[in-house]
Amino acid sequence: MKRFSVSQKWINEAALCGRFFGEVIETSAQGRRGTVVITDDQRNVLDTYCGSAAAFQDSGEWQLIEE
Repeated sequence: MKRFSVSQKWINEAALCGRFFGEVIETSAQGRRGTVVITDDQRNVLDTYCGSAAAFQDSGEWQLIEE
């Protein structure tokens, strides 16, 4: 896929740290780059990822949530 779209949702389930959620809030370069807000299971903002969709997806840590 290697592209982001606004409102796209991702999940990262870490055995030691718990569950994290990512939501794409902004895209550029026709979806090849974007900004993802990362929250915990209580919706507390923990971090923001800004970068390429390819690097985010290739990390293997994040899985797209199909809606």
